Amino acid sequence: MFKMPCFNLIIELLVATTIAAFFSYFSGTFLLWFVFVLLLLLIWHHYNETHFLKMLDRNRVSDKYQIGIWESISQTLAYQKRRSHKERFKTLRILSRLNKNIQFIPDAVIICGQDGQIYWCNNAAQELFSFFWNKKSQKNLFNVIFYPEFKTYFDNQPHNSPLVLMPNNDQYIEVNLNRYDGENCMLIARDITQIIKLLQSRQVFLSNLNHELRTPLTVLQGYLEMLEDRKASKMLHTRAVAIMQEQVQRMSNLLQQLTLLIKIETSSANEKSEVVDIPAILTLLLNDSEILSDVNHQVALEFEPHLKLKGNPSELNSIFSNLLYNALKHSEGDKIKVSWKRVEQGAYFAVEDNGKGIAPEHIPHLTERFYRVEDSRSRDSGGSGIGLAIVKYALAHLNTQLQISSEPGKGSIFSFTVPEEFVVIEEMAVTNNG
Repeated sequence: MFKMPCFNLIIELLVATTIAAFFSYFSGTFLLWFVFVLLLLLIWHHYNETHFLKMLDRNRVSDKYQIGIWESISQTLAYQKRRSHKERFKTLRILSRLNKNIQFIPDAVIICGQDGQIYWCNNAAQELFSFFWNKKSQKNLFNVIFYPEFKTYFDNQPHNSPLVLMPNNDQYIEVNLNRYDGENCMLIARDITQIIKLLQSRQVFLSNLNHELRTPLTVLQGYLEMLEDRKASKMLHTRAVAIMQEQVQRMSNLLQQLTLLIKIETSSANEKSEVVDIPAILTLLLNDSEILSDVNHQVALEFEPHLKLKGNPSELNSIFSNLLYNALKHSEGDKIKVSWKRVEQGAYFAVEDNGKGIAPEHIPHLTERFYRVEDSRSRDSGGSGIGLAIVKYALAHLNTQLQISSEPGKGSIFSFTVPEEFVVIEEMAVTNNG
């Protein structure tokens, strides 16, 4: 069965042949009339084509968009040319916008040749690898990333996994190289320092947690085995139960502090925010200082009674209690000074003691989980190594951080300043309400 265009062509040729034969019977040559009829059919088709394409292309308002000779030869070809022209300009506009927007991608992007010649890069790449590039200056990738392992990675194909570079001990850069054609390469790099540190912190946390729980569990297991012996004396039984209760309480306190730390880390700054009476908290803590401390300390409290804070009551109580608890338990001095006063930047709190002090190498690590200056002594005093980590994350909700200054043999000062936005002065509140 003939397709429709072929069938129409055969019909038109038969019609042209018939007309040419009719006129050639009366006046002349058949071939001349046949060519003439074909020319008429061609003109008729051209007219219909022009009329139809004008209906399709209504946005064409003037002849300035004509595509040269194609407009005269074939309206269909001219129409296709116009469409291709518009699509090309549309694609160029999209690429132009993409070129502008890719500058704001946080990952470093570099396009280079097989020899390492840089053809294009975004601002993030220049910042990450500390170099300057523009279209007028030539720059080679191997002069920017000059590590031997990168040169080996670049030359080897295919690249199934990324390469991790360490420009220094505190930074990790992940590099991915993709060859998108036979001559050009696209390099995508990003700083993964925070991810690596998070993984390391997680490993250290799990290791420390395992260490913290192993000791009390070993003690419990040992005494339980002793109690299995029915010949054990009543005195030994009583002592074993007391020690096991102590270890159970230690694990319970550890889990409570871990729960509080996780809650503070995952909560928002404005969660359960209210005005908290800080002088009342300090007074209550100092009244309990004799119970907390095994040494007779001379505690001096200097505070402004109307100076309060807006925040989470539980977190604020943890901040002040942990700092005061550390001073009472670990300073080994006889004098402690607690200050809570108004300053120009907001509200200032400090706990100062005249104890043995802390060596400088320990100070940056004091707010890490489970970190202890002296492990055995901290365990004997009941410290879990989580208190200052709780203080650190709770203070982050107040847009401040813990400041630690210490000198071995002279004492230590733990302090922080709460910004003005969290400070509430009771007298001002009463005046406004009146």
